[in-house]
Amino acid sequence: MKAAVVTEPGVLVITDVPSPVPRDHEVIVQVDTCGICGTDVHVLDGDYGVVRYPVIPGHEFAGTVTAVGAAVRGLEVGTLVAVDPMDYCDACEMCRSGWTNMCTNGGGLGTTAPGALAEYVAVNGARCEPLPPGLSLELASLVEPLSCVLHALDRLGPVLGADTLVLGSGPIGLLLTSLLSMAGATVDVVDRNPARLAFAPKFGATRIGATAAELAAPNWAVIVDATGNPAAVRDAFAFARRTARIALLGVSGPGNSFPFEPFDIVARELTVLGVNSVRHTFGRAARLLASGRIPAELLHEDALPLSETAEALRRAHEGEALKTRVRVSQGAL
Repeated sequence: MKAAVVTEPGVLVITDVPSPVPRDHEVIVQVDTCGICGTDVHVLDGDYGVVRYPVIPGHEFAGTVTAVGAAVRGLEVGTLVAVDPMDYCDACEMCRSGWTNMCTNGGGLGTTAPGALAEYVAVNGARCEPLPPGLSLELASLVEPLSCVLHALDRLGPVLGADTLVLGSGPIGLLLTSLLSMAGATVDVVDRNPARLAFAPKFGATRIGATAAELAAPNWAVIVDATGNPAAVRDAFAFARRTARIALLGVSGPGNSFPFEPFDIVARELTVLGVNSVRHTFGRAARLLASGRIPAELLHEDALPLSETAEALRRAHEGEALKTRVRVSQGAL
């Protein structure tokens, strides 16, 4: 089968690799479309520490089940699925306490295991979410990023009536804006990319600006960073009101930091939350996308073929599109 392979940091090739064969607990999924996200860019750049090279990247995907392992239940050939890319052991202390995204033995598709920028991928059958009625394969590659956003809201808690600031209007920032607005928050969005920022009102933003300072607002009660940029995170602390909640969802490269005073967190009783990937949110995300309440179709650019994966990664790196996607196959049996 054809696959995009990062052989070493900075080197991506489209090549033939052996087609996967399912183990007892696995299914084979023929990949329809795979979204490109910042993690994939980090994998190519070589600054995502857990990656085992060579690796097939890609973890935001949906497709069609084409083979089923002997121990898999509830799935059959032909089922359309979105796939939770998290790999967790179900045995460590974190997994047993429900924090599967914090598994001490875990990894994920596209980083420690072959990912979805390939015609077929072997996945744990228990990580497959059959698509609900109304959710097309075209939109289903957004289940994974929306799942991350739902986990962020789970971490934040109630936001009804809260003055909220979202830093970044990429796909994660826009999905955040939509869900925060639906949950009753007043949402302001900032981004230095005017083309991306222009979409924020369509996702429920009340006000938009290039920077938080430009909005000249009172400090915010809830701030979510969807950039991973240390300068943006510094703004989160600077514009947080007393007792504010700050959630950090953006992925930053290694060694990136900014100075802060621990006493400031104590004095203002700030709550700072890390948000890492997906935790028991995949089914909710699929049903929410199927409901049509989020204008998710606005995120999608025309998908590029697998042969142009390098271009898709470049566009994502440069912020030239909202959600760059690769059309791997048509998902047909």
